Amino acid sequence: MLRRIGQGRGDLGARMLHLVRVAPPGPVVVIGSDIPGVTGSAVVAALRLLGRNDVVLGPAGDGGFWLVGFSRRQPLPHLIFDNVRWSSETTLKDVLANCRGFRVGLGPMLSDVDTRADLAMQSRMAGRRILSL
Repeated sequence: MLRRIGQGRGDLGARMLHLVRVAPPGPVVVIGSDIPGVTGSAVVAALRLLGRNDVVLGPAGDGGFWLVGFSRRQPLPHLIFDNVRWSSETTLKDVLANCRGFRVGLGPMLSDVDTRADLAMQSRMAGRRILSL
């Protein structure tokens, strides 16, 4: 059974931390809803990385990230999303800078859809995959 959790208020970082804090005990990952290429194996790879890391990030091709995960074996890096320049080519770098002192693993790089151009690119890629079958 899936439990729905409200995302809370604030910027993207505040909303993600809210979800992590109210989730049941144990490892947790938050995945973007604009990642057409996400697969079960990519999520499993991220969860495996949590076995030996405190934080896992799935890089996105535009400088952001499509997944963030926490092992929660120690307190969350509560400043992880402070001073992050969201939706920019520095988003992932900003978060990584906030993770000093924590073991960080990087999952597979995927593309997200932030703009019409991104959507058009994903549509073209999907068309190629369908035609190649």
